[in-house]
Amino acid sequence: MAVIEGVLQDELNRLERNISQYENMLSKLPRGSIFIRKMGNASFVYRRRKENNKVISEYLGSIHNKNAQKQIELSNEYKRIYHNIRIAKNELKKLRKAYKVYG
Repeated sequence: MAVIEGVLQDELNRLERNISQYENMLSKLPRGSIFIRKMGNASFVYRRRKENNKVISEYLGSIHNKNAQKQIELSNEYKRIYHNIRIAKNELKKLRKAYKVYG
């Protein structure tokens, strides 16, 4: 039983560290969702986010603009990290239940 308890405790610590690191990474990325608006033959990139209960749309440039492409990549990175945090938190919840049984 002590071996299982030790393994569960190690895994709990690892997940807590990972969540902390993910949240730190997430805090460095811009918040909001990216959307593309078409006007005629041109496409423009915007970021929509909330500030003080107001929705703000920020113009990022043409779809072909390097800055707009970088912002799209950062938005995808934000989504990936957020998804990983959710998975880690669910795993942490399951491990805590298992640890109660063996602890």
